[in-house]
Amino acid sequence: MTLSATSPENGTASEEIEVRYNAAPIEIGFNSRYLLDITEQIVGEWVVFAMADAASPTIVRERAETSALYVLMPMRV
Repeated sequence: MTLSATSPENGTASEEIEVRYNAAPIEIGFNSRYLLDITEQIVGEWVVFAMADAASPTIVRERAETSALYVLMPMRV
């Protein structure tokens, strides 16, 4: 997966991470602050992002800890 961020104040950044994904390619945008807020709550090593398409909410949860569930709304890219 390629993560990229663009900010008028800070410029752009891009990072590639290894993921397990077995569906068609998708381009989806999120508010980086909301994504960071969620990931700061997760302490485990594995995270599950369940997404249907670029316009639908994404469910984020820690793979080992099923009691917490986060909903992340996409932005238009």
